[in-house]
Amino acid sequence: MADTPEQEPQRFAAPDALSASAREWHKLQLAALAFVGLCGVLTGDSGTRLPIWLQSVAGILALLALAVAAIGLFLVAVVAWPLGAPADPAAGARRLRAGVILTCVAVGLTALSASSNWWPQSGAERPVQVTTSSGTACGQVVDSAAGWIDLDVRGTVVRVDLVDLVSLQPTDSC
Repeated sequence: MADTPEQEPQRFAAPDALSASAREWHKLQLAALAFVGLCGVLTGDSGTRLPIWLQSVAGILALLALAVAAIGLFLVAVVAWPLGAPADPAAGARRLRAGVILTCVAVGLTALSASSNWWPQSGAERPVQVTTSSGTACGQVVDSAAGWIDLDVRGTVVRVDLVDLVSLQPTDSC
């Protein structure tokens, strides 16, 4: 059965509408990809505030979000700007839907990665009073090596050997 002239434009209108929709989604995806990249650059610490396992998980989630966003971007771009003959509208719609879902997953992974910044602060922000057989010192604990406690006492780092430690108590102020 031959197509009538009225049916011909409808068959070719669907891929054009799908392509136009994909182009609009592609703009949103580029914004989401920029969001993923910006969060990946801005989130991070010097390696002292968060546990190393949490930093590793957050980094992996950020990289995974970037990869998922890139795949979603590619799927939508193939529908928005098809190479060669227009693709089957049903296949294009599936690709568009998959690309949009992957973009939402990427934003979710980015949010999950960024949530590591809400890790509770340790008590290291509070000063401690350290008592040894030689005397007492009060200050904030700084990065310490195994077997030592390093205190920042009014700008001077005091190293206390754990063998000499008699007591260690958190205080509100020194």
